[in-house]
Amino acid sequence: MKGISCLLAAWLLAPVLGSAPAVPRTSASGFLEVTADSSSRYLPEKRTVAFPRLAPPVKVLLIGDSLSFGPFGEALEGYLRQRFDASDICVFASCGSSPEHWIKTSPVFMTPCGYRESTPAGAWKEDFANGRRPRPSRTPKIPEIIARFSPRMVVVQLGTNWMDGLPATVVQEGAAYKQIIREFIKELRAQSPPPARIVWVMPPESSKYSATVKEEVDRWINECAKELGFQTISSRRITKKYVPGKTGDDGIHYGEAEAGKWAQGVNWCLYVFGPD
Repeated sequence: MKGISCLLAAWLLAPVLGSAPAVPRTSASGFLEVTADSSSRYLPEKRTVAFPRLAPPVKVLLIGDSLSFGPFGEALEGYLRQRFDASDICVFASCGSSPEHWIKTSPVFMTPCGYRESTPAGAWKEDFANGRRPRPSRTPKIPEIIARFSPRMVVVQLGTNWMDGLPATVVQEGAAYKQIIREFIKELRAQSPPPARIVWVMPPESSKYSATVKEEVDRWINECAKELGFQTISSRRITKKYVPGKTGDDGIHYGEAEAGKWAQGVNWCLYVFGPD
């Protein structure tokens, strides 16, 4: 089941399931807000201590970029927490990241614009504060995450940052990008047993990039999904047109209200897919 078909299924299930829950407020998400000088609990050089190597398996792992760092990821996590225990959910979101930054063969990516983790062991968020930029944070590699948490379902929200490096009118072959996706999925499936579901939440609508660029990135992900047997969610069919000043401010990122609507549609799709 791919793309908008999951939304139709969710609509058909709505009389049975009841209406979708209200969009969770960011203030109720339970994240530990930590800035450079706000808490002695934030010890970046020791942060791996908080993650036991033999942690119980989790049901859902979300890996994403700044969209998962912000209101979309927080709203989606809120929905997931209504369906699963907090101990069943992990979120890793690194602003500015693309799929290649998470695979073990690539150099370490230090995000300069924000990072957050939410796991059964606790939560950590490095954000702008008091006019200061977030401290650079290391983006973890997939094998590290998989070894600790052995997720049953993996939700991937990546691909938008690729668009910054693509020409607006020239159609790219995309062979290199598709190879990155293959390696990404291979590393996700390296655990034993592998995740029962991998669902790729494709980039949402934006006003900054050309239609050609957006369609190309979607095509690469969908072609790899067909080849490798994972599922996709067509975010652009959920989010519709990006209206600057209403959807968000920069043509890419989403404000709380529109991010909540996107997260609600994605949540319905994930409900239909299920963790198994």
